[in-house]
Amino acid sequence: AGAGETVVQVAAVSRQGYADMLMSALPQPDSPAAVHQSPQDKLLHVQIGPFATKKDTEVMRQRLIGDGYNAIVK
Repeated sequence: AGAGETVVQVAAVSRQGYADMLMSALPQPDSPAAVHQSPQDKLLHVQIGPFATKKDTEVMRQRLIGDGYNAIVK
């Protein structure tokens, strides 16, 4: 993914209630959190972004890891 297309995924969960709980606990930067459903795995992917630069994406990933999340860049 190029600049402006990367997101930080916080979790992939099976229940909407879990996704909603995560959404309310996440920091809301300029790129707000959203839930995306993937038809391939039927999970709800809680993500923040997209970010303008890869550096911005990595800064948010590190912040979330510091908060105890298993955040990954997608």
